[in-house]
Amino acid sequence: MGGNDPAIVLADADVEKIVEPLFWGAFWNTGQICFAIKRVYAHKSIAKRLAEALAKRAAATKVGNGLDEGVELGPLNNQAQLLKIEQLVKNAKIQGATILQGGSRIEGPGYFYPPTIVTDISHSSALVQEEQFGPVLPIVEFEDEAEAIQLANDSQFGLGGSVWSGDYERGLALARQLDVGLAG
Repeated sequence: MGGNDPAIVLADADVEKIVEPLFWGAFWNTGQICFAIKRVYAHKSIAKRLAEALAKRAAATKVGNGLDEGVELGPLNNQAQLLKIEQLVKNAKIQGATILQGGSRIEGPGYFYPPTIVTDISHSSALVQEEQFGPVLPIVEFEDEAEAIQLANDSQFGLGGSVWSGDYERGLALARQLDVGLAG
């Protein structure tokens, strides 16, 4: 099924409450987990606030050698993966996406890339469509729930997905519409 897990964030979601679990849902193990959030669909009424909160969290993240005190995220697995991430972000930027935080490798030895938040990106961008398997989170805006479900399901991947809402029943009803192996 592959991973490229969508997260739908509804207008009633409490941004301050969800930013930390959403961040770690995407960036745990530097995003190198099949079952990680790889793309966010955020309601247009809160998308900018959510993106700014995630960018602030990303900026505060210490990236480096996991044996060093305070380090939260380590390197990418190999050079090929680092080059893939760099190319996906570069192409997104060429296509008009905005890099709010991160967006370029950390200089020095190793394959370090900071948690990167991308906005103003098209759903058709390779960064959104491919299983990028790294520390990059594109945020795509939507206007209504039907559009969010359509966008989230418009993928060849289907390992997992999530819906973030202040209303548990509403979120659960939408999560059941996701075409994924496991939704929450």
